[in-house]
Amino acid sequence: MEFNCCDVLEVQGSRYIITEKIKYNEIIPKADQEQAYKAKPSMQKSPGDYWHEYGLEAVEGTDKIWVTIEYNDNAWCTVSRTSYRKRAPKGFTLHQIGLEKVVDVDGDSGASVGDRAGYKEYQLPCEGGASVFFEENWFKGEKMFAEGSRVPLVNIRLCNDAAAQAIKKKMRNKSMKKRFGAIAGGVGYGVLFLLFLFWSDNDLSWHSIRAMFGVPYTAKEHMHDTSAYYTKTDSDSDYVYTSTLDPVSTALDLIDSVNGDINNERDNLEEGHEVIVFYSGDLVYLITNTDGQTKVKVCEQSKLTQEDWKIIDRTVISSHILDNYATIVRLRDKTGRERLYPTEGSGNTSNTKLYY
Repeated sequence: MEFNCCDVLEVQGSRYIITEKIKYNEIIPKADQEQAYKAKPSMQKSPGDYWHEYGLEAVEGTDKIWVTIEYNDNAWCTVSRTSYRKRAPKGFTLHQIGLEKVVDVDGDSGASVGDRAGYKEYQLPCEGGASVFFEENWFKGEKMFAEGSRVPLVNIRLCNDAAAQAIKKKMRNKSMKKRFGAIAGGVGYGVLFLLFLFWSDNDLSWHSIRAMFGVPYTAKEHMHDTSAYYTKTDSDSDYVYTSTLDPVSTALDLIDSVNGDINNERDNLEEGHEVIVFYSGDLVYLITNTDGQTKVKVCEQSKLTQEDWKIIDRTVISSHILDNYATIVRLRDKTGRERLYPTEGSGNTSNTKLYY
């Protein structure tokens, strides 16, 4: 007779649900610490004998029991509960001794495949069976004790009525949620571990984390988050910004915001008439000095006007200064600006000059 996790059993008139199932094999003692579990053949199982131990919880109430069924015993099983006794009660005699190994585990269990324990079973014959006391000495350092009785298998019944099926379904759903939670937790720890590795070699930020998951921080978000940029309420386009920085400083700031990921950069750095164009992803960045104000247009190529294209077409010179700066940013070199231009006063950001 064999049952499975989530089965509802009636045990001596009360209903329980199986929350764990453990299969044991009898093994031959070999190591020194196992020799204490050798005994005369009449008190030992044969190597390879196996049995199942089921952990059950009461459908109503808090009672927890163990049901142990041996593969070659079709008449009897053992029903027991955890005991706080450290030795067999008076009158009990040693009935069986041996060495067990866990070979299979299912459900919510503290046992693991490969765990081994020496065990001793004491019995006190009584009317209708026998009282039993178990002692298990797990080689991972734990001792467990249980006491109960031998019970005819006819007193163990599998329940399949509607109420039992509803309890079984509820238990399965609970187990699935717990397993999913464990998997999700494992994935979460894995992600944290990867972030830790990433952090150890890089300057980790929320933007870097987003980029790792394929959602990079955009320059448009940066402009919305930075006080140096604003859009006029009467602007006919929400992707045209005014920058309080000069055109070169604006370009450097935007290159920083996209981690240097630009291409096809071209510029005209004539003071007072600066035009800087570059591409990043699907967007075009057009930075111009218009009547002394720095204008920034960020949009897809399809949204560029004819006037925009004329400005871009006239800007055919590339000094490679900004391209070189973008390369330095991609290499995570923090000295990029110092290498490309000197700064005169920490508060002066309105007259930046590149030297080349």
